[in-house]
Parts: sequence; C-alpha cells; structure tokens
Amino acid sequence: MARTTILPTDPTKRKAWASTVANDSAKEQYFSRLIGEEGSYSAIVKKTDAEKGAADEIVTALVAKLRGAPITEGQKLEGREFRMQYAAHTMRINEFRHGVNIGARIEQSRVGYNLKKQGREKLTDYIKELYEETICCAMAGARGTGDEVQHLGLDYAGYPNALRAPDAAHLYVGKSGDKAKATLVQGDVLALTTINKLRTKAKKMLGGQPDKAVKMAPISMGGKKVFCLSTCPEGIQDIRDDAGAQGWFEAQKALTTAIGKESEIFKGGAGMFNGVLVDEMETCIKFADYGAGANVPATRSLFLGANAGFVAHGTKGTADGMTVALDEETTDRKHDSILFFEMIFGADKTAYNGMDYGLISVDHAFTAAV
Repeated sequence: MARTTILPTDPTKRKAWASTVANDSAKEQYFSRLIGEEGSYSAIVKKTDAEKGAADEIVTALVAKLRGAPITEGQKLEGREFRMQYAAHTMRINEFRHGVNIGARIEQSRVGYNLKKQGREKLTDYIKELYEETICCAMAGARGTGDEVQHLGLDYAGYPNALRAPDAAHLYVGKSGDKAKATLVQGDVLALTTINKLRTKAKKMLGGQPDKAVKMAPISMGGKKVFCLSTCPEGIQDIRDDAGAQGWFEAQKALTTAIGKESEIFKGGAGMFNGVLVDEMETCIKFADYGAGANVPATRSLFLGANAGFVAHGTKGTADGMTVALDEETTDRKHDSILFFEMIFGADKTAYNGMDYGLISVDHAFTAAV
C-alpha cells in the first residue's frame, strides 16, 4: 500500500504553520481585544479593503453631521439647504519581514529541545511585539524614549504611515489637563479626577463644524457603552493609590457588574470608574524631557472612543491568503535552516481635517516603579 507523505515543502503544512503563528500572536496582543470589524463601535477597526484586491492604500470617508437652525414658517428653503461636508483619512500598508537562523543539523543534535519549535515560538513572540509596538506608536503619534518599545529604534518615525502628533483639541496634559509639556511637574500623575475630566472632555466634543473636534462616541462591547483609558502599569498604580483599597475594590466590582468577568474584551480591565474602563497595557510610550527643566519623566496614555484607529493587512498575492506568511528554507547547500515570515500590514490613528478622531492623548507624570 502506498504511504502518504507530507513533505516540509507541502503548502498545506505552511498554511497550518502560518495560521498557528498568526493566531497565537493575535491572542497575546493587548490591542487584539480592541479590534473589531468595519461598522462596529470598536476602538480600532480592521479594514479589509486591501485583502480583496491589489492595493496598498486605504481611504476612509467621514460625513460630518448636519448642524444649524431649521427653516421655519414664512422662510424660503431654496438655496439654504445643508451642504454635505466630507473628510477623508488615508492609510498605507507595506511589507514587514524577518527570520531566524536555527543552525545546522549538528546544532540540533547537541541540544535536548526542538530548535525549529523554539524558533517558531520566538518568531511568534517577535510578531506579537512588533504588532503591539507599531499600533501603540501609531496611536500615540510618537515613539518616545522608553524601553517598553524594544524593536523600533529611537529614530522611528512611522512605517508605512508617518507618526502624527496629537492636535491641541485632542491633547490632555497633566492631572487636570491644564498643563503643557514645559509646565508638567512630578505630581501630575493620573488620578480619579483625571478620569472624570477626560470623560467630560470627550462628551463635550459635539462635532458639526469643520474646525471643531468630531463627536467622540464610546466603545460598544458586550452590549455596554464605555470609554477606555489605556495606560502603563505605573499609571494603573497611581490610580490605585489615589482610589485607595476600598475605592479600587468598588471599581473592580463595578467592572464585573457592568461587563461580566468572563467578557473577553475586558479581561485586561483593571477597573471601571464613571463609565470609563481603566485598562493596563505593557507596551507604552514614555518621554524623559517634560517639565521646566526638561527632566520630568512622562508617559502618554490613550483615552479611547470608537474608531480611534485602523489596522489593515494585504493578503492579495500572499501564499495561502494568510495575513502572516511563514516559511522555511536552507542555505549553504542545505546546511543551515532558516525560518522566516512576511506580512503586509499597516496601522494608523484616525484623523479628519487634521484632527484626531475618537482619541484623546493623555500626557502625565508617573510614580516610578521601585
């Protein structure tokens, strides 16, 4: 009887491998819990236009809401109709690649573990962290100087979409939002009052005018409407210290009551204050040059509403249609084994008429970890 053999070059093996790596890395991402389909009220929307055809640029249109006094009895409507106002956001996708040389067969014989398995796991970790850092920098509009961003150098300016600093209407600096970069002090850490003021700021974005911030809608998850404050571990600690043990317990109780402890999207949620989910993200943007002496450490948290950012993949022409193409080959006449991946990807924060959309950047000091 003939024996069925699946060779290392079999396309079904590559597809299964790529799918596993893509799924593993997505499950471990912070931002994966905030990504939803087009038309949803997710914080980040996954655009699929580039997956359907040959394209590396995605354009999203925003139609501004109508605003103005009505035409009343005795007044002529002709010539006074509303004029539709549009704005567009354009983002690009491009290629990311890397690989790992796992050595020759003799290296495998010298160790008691599977080098290829280790290589795949480490590539999975790398893809996960690259996703996180690319999305985080895009949303923050900066790379910063902190060690939390490990794979993108200090000179990183955005790829394939250039990083864009927050506009004045969507930037909140200090504990109370009344500071600037040069006036921030070490005591300007996150507090419960910060969360309340951010919620009010978001609610006062009414839209309807070309030069005004567009209305900021909350995220809809698990049937609930919430805003989300994503901050670094130090920011979470400062809020906990401000709330006190009893206050923090009440915040966690409110989160469980409002959302449910089994809700996937909120498994990273630390607490709920005044309709705002306080969430912890390990990958965060830090600076070292705030304050009058340019020596106050600061970080940028993200106050997120619906559709604050976009991500997109290009799968047209990619082997097996996977968002991450993973393969293996040899060099030096089949002596060394190489594992490598390729993905076509892009991330960007949403902006219309030069202003951020669904996002307030929160610059604040923090209490350093001991």
